Amino acid sequence: MAKSRFEHPSAAAVTLLLPDLDCDAAGYWQRHWTESRIDCRAVDLGSARQPDRNNCVMRLDHALRGVGAPVILVGHGLGALTIAAWAGLMSSESENAVAGALLIGPCDPSADSADPRLQCFAPLPTTIFAFPALVVASDDDPAVPADRAFSLARQWGAGFARFGECGHFMPSDGLGWWDEGEELLDRFIDLVEPGSPQPIRSLDDIAPPSRLAASGPAPMFRP
Repeated sequence: MAKSRFEHPSAAAVTLLLPDLDCDAAGYWQRHWTESRIDCRAVDLGSARQPDRNNCVMRLDHALRGVGAPVILVGHGLGALTIAAWAGLMSSESENAVAGALLIGPCDPSADSADPRLQCFAPLPTTIFAFPALVVASDDDPAVPADRAFSLARQWGAGFARFGECGHFMPSDGLGWWDEGEELLDRFIDLVEPGSPQPIRSLDDIAPPSRLAASGPAPMFRP
């Protein structure tokens, strides 16, 4: 459930939303979250139809420096790769501003089936993230098989979850406003916000049981 303006204390986390390629049409769940939630802001990654890794990373870093509060990052596709690239390139000082990150449908730009516009993100970083993160995959994502997404989660020291058959989490996949994704975001915020009484130990701490399933033993979140 979206949190109203009056439910957030002054130190509440701000959620920055990073979109995927070709997601500027109406009906995109990130657009809905931005318009309906006081705690969500969209990040302009520049030319999202012809992205450049360094430009995307610098735009994210600039957005982070303008917040002045703990930040939750939510990246979809291109946005997820931008978060990973940023985590591998930026200093620990910048990373301290991030309370946690959701990476929705990250793909492997080196794969044969990858969108050629994402080749500038190859090779993917192998750095363990300095903040809690969760990689979210779909069982029928044409951009990244669930097992590859799971290996990326392990590579980055992140947790992992599957959302059944959601395609690539695009408007064309019939998600609508993606209420289950918003529920996941709220659970994630509650668990990683500074001052939260609950540490994240495993996927069971966060996953909405109605739609999520673990694929094998889920990696633990780093403390």
